[in-house]
Amino acid sequence: MQIPYEVERLFPACEKAGGRALMVGGSVRDACLGKPLREIKDIDIEVHRLQLTDLLAILKKFGRVDEVGKSFGVLKLRVKNWDLDVSIPRRDRQDGTKHTDIRAEADPFLGEVEAARRRDLTINAIGYDPLQKVFVDPFHGRRDLEQKILRAVDPETFVEDPLRALRVVQFAARFRFAVHPELEVLCREMPLHHLPAERIQGEVDKLLMKAKTPSIGWEFAERTGMWARVLPPWRRCPAALDAMAAQRSPAGGALEGGPRRGLMYAAACSEGTVEEAIQVMDRLKLHRWEGYRLRQQVVFLTGAWRAPGFSAADIRRMGDDGDLKLLSLLRDDPDLYARAQALGVAEGPLPPILLGRDLIALGLAPGTEMGELLKAARGLQLDGRLSTPEEAIGWARGQLGR
Repeated sequence: MQIPYEVERLFPACEKAGGRALMVGGSVRDACLGKPLREIKDIDIEVHRLQLTDLLAILKKFGRVDEVGKSFGVLKLRVKNWDLDVSIPRRDRQDGTKHTDIRAEADPFLGEVEAARRRDLTINAIGYDPLQKVFVDPFHGRRDLEQKILRAVDPETFVEDPLRALRVVQFAARFRFAVHPELEVLCREMPLHHLPAERIQGEVDKLLMKAKTPSIGWEFAERTGMWARVLPPWRRCPAALDAMAAQRSPAGGALEGGPRRGLMYAAACSEGTVEEAIQVMDRLKLHRWEGYRLRQQVVFLTGAWRAPGFSAADIRRMGDDGDLKLLSLLRDDPDLYARAQALGVAEGPLPPILLGRDLIALGLAPGTEMGELLKAARGLQLDGRLSTPEEAIGWARGQLGR
């Protein structure tokens, strides 16, 4: 396995102090799948046989350490351009029925096999020792990677965290792996009603944003009744889902961030009603994404994508409500985007041609009458009956009798 030089130095430092450090988790899995190092963003390191205080002293020699997860035996280390999660093995004990009723106890002497046993899937339970250049794979995760199958490490420990059922959904879609029948039974039976919205949203987001064929995971969630338990409005898999995952912006370039999420969540809600789309977004507590009005866009797209056709006035008005680039993709209607470009609303709403300062110049004070005139002028502009500031000011003068 390739390891960044800045990260590689940690392993002999831990060994010198009497510990054994392993690369674990997604970075090992992705490397085994052939993903190049430059595309691996998160690296997890598990350190055995060192107390947390000793590990902390070592890490501080290499970079900035965030101790937020210290009580769970997890430290975050920033080394050059790499963000590392460095942890001590821990035992997770279920103290109640809720997802949050889990008590973690750090145990540096738990051992490599037992530490791997607490992980969810065999493909995520592979360790790698860079000093000995050997894999630590007691549950045959590399074999399951080759066979393209998702299998629980241990059925008893798997069910301790219900969120793992939704992780299977997104992993099945992202890697296009089959789900082992025993794991499918576990997912079908796990109670999901206590899962918090933010955790559900995190797994749904990975399904929609990272998978090239999200329908694989969607159909698994539908078949096992998971959508019925966490997102009842979602029923059969939308026909548009996989097609939208491959879309690029009609303006050129990749769709990213908020707009891409707007398209994918709208595609996911496209078999339902606007009211059901609202239920989904509210259930996931998804209103904005880094300032982008995600909920508003999804509601707009869900309501507009089935409309039979649009007049020029319709298109101008829709420019005030949502992203017409995304609507043209969801409808598979490049002509809609071309018309939006010609009407000046492909990249956003038309700038208003009558402003408050224009009415003040005509002697009207700010207030209700001004607001009503501005609203009326905007409606005429979107209808195409006013097209220039001069026309709008002339219309306003007539309305005021001046």
